[in-house]
Amino acid sequence: MLQLLKDVALGRTLATTTQVRAAIAAVQYTHPKKGEGGKKDEKAEAAKVAGRGRFGAPPAPPRLVAGGKT
Repeated sequence: MLQLLKDVALGRTLATTTQVRAAIAAVQYTHPKKGEGGKKDEKAEAAKVAGRGRFGAPPAPPRLVAGGKT
């Protein structure tokens, strides 16, 4: 639907007003607006960013492999 709207805006495709309105209505359900989200989403994203830096989780220790017996 978003591609249809882009094509109509650039003049590549001819569409009726009904088709354009239907595409606009459908895009709202398939592509969220930027900045659309709740407080929980913002907190989860902030926690991910904070966990990546210097004070993030250390890498896992190397595994010990028993040698000789297969």
